[in-house]
Amino acid sequence: MEKAVFNLDYGQLKLVFHALEERKQLIENAPHLCHALPCMTPCFDWFEVVYFWMGLKMYDLVAGPRLLHLSRYYSAQESAELFPTLARKGKDRSLRGTVVYYDGQMNDSRLNVGLACTAAVAGAAVLNHAEVVSLITDEATKRIVGARVRNNLTGTATS
Repeated sequence: MEKAVFNLDYGQLKLVFHALEERKQLIENAPHLCHALPCMTPCFDWFEVVYFWMGLKMYDLVAGPRLLHLSRYYSAQESAELFPTLARKGKDRSLRGTVVYYDGQMNDSRLNVGLACTAAVAGAAVLNHAEVVSLITDEATKRIVGARVRNNLTGTATS
């Protein structure tokens, strides 16, 4: 998101929207494999507090209905109570507080196995130890219609 804002890059912003939508969908569809995870960033000067808090509030606004939980600021005292192992000093500076936001945590290996099984049930060819060598495009529409795949166990390639 930072890159999208500072560079006024709409393409990056679209990627942020897509990632937020995908994360929310995964958490809703597979709550046994995906969940919201709080992430804490300690701030050792007031500039960091303002910078991170404003950035996260902008992120909350952009996320809209795809937001997992609102981000928030905790004072140095609240942070020490919530995160007892958190260092109170850093590079000769005292902790000013922390900002906490939520991201998605996925059990990647189980999620991938679940996706592969679902795809196989739907009729897809599922491969392990395979590598996409090139993509096949339709000349008229320029859309991707297939892939050339190499089996890394046998070395054979198929389309």
